[in-house]
Amino acid sequence: MEANRKFKKRINLLLFLTGLTFATTWLPLVRGLMDGETYSWGTSLFGVSISGSGIGGDFYYIVINTLLGLFLMISFYWVRQRLLLYTLLIVWYGSMIANAFYEVFAGEGYYFHGDTLGIHLNLSYVILPFMVLLGVLVVLVIARDRRVYFVARWTKKNTIWLFLLLMPLPAQYMLLSTGEPHGSTDQVGVILALLQILLISRPLKAYEIGFSEK
Repeated sequence: MEANRKFKKRINLLLFLTGLTFATTWLPLVRGLMDGETYSWGTSLFGVSISGSGIGGDFYYIVINTLLGLFLMISFYWVRQRLLLYTLLIVWYGSMIANAFYEVFAGEGYYFHGDTLGIHLNLSYVILPFMVLLGVLVVLVIARDRRVYFVARWTKKNTIWLFLLLMPLPAQYMLLSTGEPHGSTDQVGVILALLQILLISRPLKAYEIGFSEK
């Protein structure tokens, strides 16, 4: 059915984009745990500064966001209680969209800084259209999801992607826990973390799925 094919494309796109937005949580999580005190991170939420070094400071914020993001991505296909998915989508994207508008119009602008790779970007001019499109996609997915019932089956492909996602972790630990801070070992470790962000949605997709109308 054409409507179900469109829905699957949209929900897969939203799952992938959710994985991308998870980057601001995944990077400080990995580096905080593996780099230790030599790694400093920071962000702001509605003008409130949140920061830490290693697992110190406000690292609880990273832990909460990690659990929230992982539960959200798992809920796309693997939790039957769909109200949980809708709630997590609204919390995750609602707070993200509201904070982006706050930072652009009431804060100091929307910036991304990655000292290890020397990345410093002013995203103020692109973040708001991107957030609006994300909001529209969330609404479309929830509206269609409420009208269909589906059963997803975990396959060998899911297991392979999960293995590929987790496989770099030992190497990342060796790279990030040793060597000079912000040096070549840290740079390789960060690149591996960024590749994981691109892959994080792959094990959680439904490669075999059956739809029926409610």
